[in-house]
Amino acid sequence: MKKFAVVLEPDDGIRFIKEHPVLKNMPESLAKKFLSFLSVKKAGTILDSASSDNLGCLIDVHALFANWGGLEERDRFKIIQCIEKALNRMEIEVLCFPWIHQYLNDHEIIYLKRKGIIVLDGFYHLLAGLLLVIDRLFNILAMELPHFEIGIWGADNDVGQVWAEAVARRVNYLCIGGRDLRELHRLADAILKTTGLSCQITDKPEVCLSKKNVTISTEPVEITFPRINPSFHFPVYVNRKCSNIKRDIDERCRQKKYIIELGWMTLPNDVRISHKLNPWEELVVLDGLFYNISHVYRSEILNNRITLENIEKIHVLYDMYPIKLQGFINQGRRVHFDRFRREYF
Repeated sequence: MKKFAVVLEPDDGIRFIKEHPVLKNMPESLAKKFLSFLSVKKAGTILDSASSDNLGCLIDVHALFANWGGLEERDRFKIIQCIEKALNRMEIEVLCFPWIHQYLNDHEIIYLKRKGIIVLDGFYHLLAGLLLVIDRLFNILAMELPHFEIGIWGADNDVGQVWAEAVARRVNYLCIGGRDLRELHRLADAILKTTGLSCQITDKPEVCLSKKNVTISTEPVEITFPRINPSFHFPVYVNRKCSNIKRDIDERCRQKKYIIELGWMTLPNDVRISHKLNPWEELVVLDGLFYNISHVYRSEILNNRITLENIEKIHVLYDMYPIKLQGFINQGRRVHFDRFRREYF
């Protein structure tokens, strides 16, 4: 079994400073200046509850979050090398980093992979969890659903097609949008044949997303679009940090307008983690666990295109272990489905 490391979300070094024997005695502003010189520090453990076997660890990579964008390429490369050496020293073969595309470029990620490090970002579980969320919401809102209008921007890429195929089974009105009209027409024909639903097609994001009850964007959208009440927005990008989600919901409309960032999944009962994790960190823990315990996940799902069939295989694995969907993450807050029912109705 390959041990995995989970990169923790930066907290400006506060946690690390409080635990460091020297830095904790310094003024905070001075102590923070030393963080950029620290590449990788072990912050906690991930253990098997039954056997106490070491499955992996939690790590802080302060150098990535301290003026990383302002560093010269050679300085960045030195830090990447330090990460590689630290992982080798800890006998870690799998790096689980939920925001990796936000910090490392393709060449830096390829370097780590060439050094034998498996890099996981949790995206498959992000997508699998969100599809479970929308299915549960559709069940809760079954009486209103026939009148809902759905817009999917980026339906001309793999992730958008997964959403379109999943949603088309449940709705009466669907608009699919993107830049590649030929691919959109191909998708619309396939949906018509399998479900009987005729989709509206557009290459304009403002047409696709405006005044819809459910909006799904699989690539960033520069335009702001009017959201009606009720509305549920699913931003599903690979290159995205949770802090980048625009938090623009009026407090008076919060009960009927939701930006849904993640599915809130339970972790397996037989895993013990030394620190409380945020939802993004829990997501990549799932990635590391599934990489170790499932040959199907490791060899079939991760090495193939993102398709609805492969995401449904992940759902089957969730049922086997079991991993349950508790709710969703709405602008950083955990919302249980019972709480959602009370808020909504």
